[in-house]
Amino acid sequence: MTEATTRRALAGLALAAAPAGMAAAQPAPLQFGVMPNVSARILLGQYQPFRSFLEQELGRPVEVVTAPGLSAFQERSVAGAFGLVVTAANLGRVAQLDAGLTPIAIYEPRIPGTIVTLRERPLTAAAELRGTTIAMTNPQSLVALKFIHWARAQGVQIGRDAQATHARNEDSLAQLLNTAETRAAVMSQGEFNAIRQDIRENLVVWQVFIRVPGFLVLLAARTPEADAARITAALGRFPGSAQGREFFAATGFNGIRPVTPADLAELDDVVEETRAFLRGA
Repeated sequence: MTEATTRRALAGLALAAAPAGMAAAQPAPLQFGVMPNVSARILLGQYQPFRSFLEQELGRPVEVVTAPGLSAFQERSVAGAFGLVVTAANLGRVAQLDAGLTPIAIYEPRIPGTIVTLRERPLTAAAELRGTTIAMTNPQSLVALKFIHWARAQGVQIGRDAQATHARNEDSLAQLLNTAETRAAVMSQGEFNAIRQDIRENLVVWQVFIRVPGFLVLLAARTPEADAARITAALGRFPGSAQGREFFAATGFNGIRPVTPADLAELDDVVEETRAFLRGA
């Protein structure tokens, strides 16, 4: 055996003995960032079928991750911490405009925005909100921002004619209705449904005042074209898969479709307000 042959043989033995990860580099996990609209425990459980499907379709590990709150999640999204992002439509639009994320899909159905009162103190007209307090969970939410616009169209200026107060969660939001000054609560239908049954039975939805766009799905800025094509194609196949049906059953969503310019334009009237809330103004 010549010296050159010996060197090649030894190199082959070393490669065979090396860990698999050294023989062929494994693709880095796709960081799938999901807005913390529910607790991390619930969220990670709900998104398990989605994660599994993407791993199969993309041939790479996928990690579902979130953040302690919406502001922190938005900061991480625009900083490029996530390769794929699911977030509220208005936050996604801001991330697109300010940081170059690319919207590729939107959840269905649209999200009903509701005005809720105590069953024993129903409203009969928007004018009755004057001089009262209106409870909300998250002032950055698309439902809350659209409510401010809706109230203004009814002649009620929030901050002047009526005040807003914020609660930690859905149950606390409902409890605020027991105070004399709080006349109504603004929440999504999902938030209303999440209220404990013993509390919810004392409430009534006075009006569904709007149905806002569902969550946006976005790709990180500067995603390689080939990766973007693979992820977009996988999202298109997801609703028809067994994992997609499992995901929809667990979350109440019923579809994920390509986003359109009209979807995005519908969000433009709350972009500046969303930016202001994110700045803490």
